[in-house]
Amino acid sequence: MNRNNPVIRNKLERIFPYGFFDVIEHLPIHLVHEARLGGPDQCRWMYPFERTIGKCKRFVKKRNRIEGSICEAYLAKETAHFCSYYFDSHVPCARNRPNRHNVMIEIDPLYPPMSVFNQPGRGSKDRTKRGLSSMEYKSASNHVLLNCPEVQPFLNDFVSQFGHGAVYSTFEA
Repeated sequence: MNRNNPVIRNKLERIFPYGFFDVIEHLPIHLVHEARLGGPDQCRWMYPFERTIGKCKRFVKKRNRIEGSICEAYLAKETAHFCSYYFDSHVPCARNRPNRHNVMIEIDPLYPPMSVFNQPGRGSKDRTKRGLSSMEYKSASNHVLLNCPEVQPFLNDFVSQFGHGAVYSTFEA
């Protein structure tokens, strides 16, 4: 591909004006070269490293010795994580911290929730009330009726009487 790129570009330059070509048209030449240099497992994307360094910079206490402070923060974090494997299970640490989305909700045993609504959780702080449009309401009703095991016997009866063509899974606007 690297050999064919200049030929292809030359043929395109005969058709299109030279001002048409910018970095994007020249990019395939460099991508082939980078793939050949980097191999199949390229570690050339800097985002993960910059993110880790950014996290470490937030731990900095001594502004006059930033590098040493970053190293100390990284070592303290790694040491705490390593030592947490040897703590008893009742000792709270970052490794055995409960999920913040787990919410204990009391469920009435006489009226257990339908399986579609069995996901525990709570709303966000900035929640607002809003009504559903008719399309959203139909879509939500359809989702509950087609994906809830408690409704499946009724759906099977309906299909046996009226056929699969009577079950609508999409709606027109």
